[in-house]
Amino acid sequence: MPSVEAIYKESVKPLPLSDQLRLAEIIVKRAHGKREPAVQRKSVLEILASVGPPKKPRSAAEIDEYLRKERDSWDD
Repeated sequence: MPSVEAIYKESVKPLPLSDQLRLAEIIVKRAHGKREPAVQRKSVLEILASVGPPKKPRSAAEIDEYLRKERDSWDD
């Protein structure tokens, strides 16, 4: 099978510009119908809303306990 460049040089380049543009339009329309669906983008506000309400602040004692457990796990 010839390369895309060879096909262009032999078959497309000799065409008048209007036919080249028409061909490009046909190719784009076909390719557009076969591409993967676009990923839906979410705004930052939508992402934050999906996370839920913020957690309540921890007390100093809870933080100390958490850090102690973490340090103890390092020794294992």
